[in-house]
Amino acid sequence: MISDPIPNRLNHPWTARYAKFLALILLYGATVHIGNMAGLSGQLWLATPLLWRGMDVVLLIFNGVAAISLWRGLSWSVWLTFGGIALLQLIPYTLLRSQFVLQPGDAQVLNGLLGTEALLLGIFALLLWLKK
Repeated sequence: MISDPIPNRLNHPWTARYAKFLALILLYGATVHIGNMAGLSGQLWLATPLLWRGMDVVLLIFNGVAAISLWRGLSWSVWLTFGGIALLQLIPYTLLRSQFVLQPGDAQVLNGLLGTEALLLGIFALLLWLKK
């Protein structure tokens, strides 16, 4: 028997609730990037490295689109969320780590972010994989 496609899995109660929870977390991420751009992070945005500014813009767009699509339960939102987090955060923050660690505390922040994202995606993958 062929397993349920992802669109049907997003309709399962626990998976749908968790998708909405992830949407709220992504929305929070978007507000963090807006705060960075507004200089609310304690540092002028234009004084930050160009890579950081570029990532703020890209991640703001990604977080907004992913949050809305997950909240609405769109099937492609699963692929967008996993792919976007992997390509825009997990890979850059590990392979290009030196570009994001400018102060001693930055490494600890990145480690926390990477661990949190891995945990959140792991739970989501488990919910999508499990038969209900």
